[in-house]
Amino acid sequence: MDPIQATIDEVLDELIAFRHDLHAHPELGFDLPRTAGRVADRLATLDGVTVRTGVATSGIVATLNADAPGPCVGLRGDMDALPIAEETGRPYASTTAGRMHACGHDGHTSCLLGAAMVLSRLARCDPPVRRPAGPVRFVFQPAEETDGGGRHMCEQGALDDPSVAAIFALHGWPSMAVGEIGLRAGPAMAASNPFTIRVRGKGGHAAYPQRSIDPILVSARIIDGLQTIASRTATPGDPVVVTVARIQAGTIGNVIPDEAEMEGTIRTVNPSTRELVTESVRRIAERTAEAFGASAEVNLVEGYPSLLNDPGLTDYVATVAGDVFGLDNVSTDLPISMGVEDFAYYAQRVPAVMFRLGLKPPADESFPGLHTSTFDFNDDALPVGIRLFVELALRWNEEAPR
Repeated sequence: MDPIQATIDEVLDELIAFRHDLHAHPELGFDLPRTAGRVADRLATLDGVTVRTGVATSGIVATLNADAPGPCVGLRGDMDALPIAEETGRPYASTTAGRMHACGHDGHTSCLLGAAMVLSRLARCDPPVRRPAGPVRFVFQPAEETDGGGRHMCEQGALDDPSVAAIFALHGWPSMAVGEIGLRAGPAMAASNPFTIRVRGKGGHAAYPQRSIDPILVSARIIDGLQTIASRTATPGDPVVVTVARIQAGTIGNVIPDEAEMEGTIRTVNPSTRELVTESVRRIAERTAEAFGASAEVNLVEGYPSLLNDPGLTDYVATVAGDVFGLDNVSTDLPISMGVEDFAYYAQRVPAVMFRLGLKPPADESFPGLHTSTFDFNDDALPVGIRLFVELALRWNEEAPR
């Protein structure tokens, strides 16, 4: 067995137990004291690794061989969970009501910690098996699901001292089999603009609607109008999603309320389309309400930017993954995901690639989806994610694009 795989095998049981512990104790947003504490404590035991805690509240920036002369390569993992009640029935299921790791961040964190453990051991074997050419930066990030922890990490120096030349991340992908790696160059995930629309009409008795201006009816017309944006405003083939996911109005069945409120999200890929769609949402809501004698107050939020995978680095990841796992297990033409990822903030600053890590057991037809109550990261994918992280760091000076 090759020394890299042998080293992964040495630490795998510990990392599986580590992930299960994180899964049983999910924490949200920036408030990750237990999660970050466990990660930092384990990092502190690794030879040659310096650890900085408290970045963006609970983030961790660790560096292997910080004084090495070569270029610094970065690896990133996210640590936060979601406010979803778990229904997996696992022995290590969430012990906190209403919270669970429904997006696999416990697996992402464990893959990244595993890469740090393996790279530290390989660099200090006697004789050394292999060393990265320069420093390796491990970025453990909070608040991917909520408040753009990636942006805060970048602003607080996660890519500095020494400067990171390029950074890689993974995301568990339920529709792909374990052992498969997926990626695409250029736009890989969408940008988001959450929105709230408050419609103000005139309330009254439900038996006399002619005396009222019904904000629920107006809201229905607005929602209907918003669905024309993707089909009649955006260019065909340019990915656009406009979804209203919540609407709330009224208190009882025989009273027309004064107001209705809806909440949703816009997903786009191209910056010019993003501007076009956001303005279309505002115009349709305001003018539709005006046409019915009501008014609409539109609040649009600047969400995450689109994630852009660097083309040269994408080729590098595909080459390394093909060498390790076989070309048949690497896909480079995946469709754009209309989900969002705050890894996009790192990609705005340095060349970056996020690749998709297969989670589905090869014999199964399906696997629980992300952000569902039955999702659980597949332990069988851990050694695959660790191996690719390790190989990307080790081969950086030899094969990475310049």
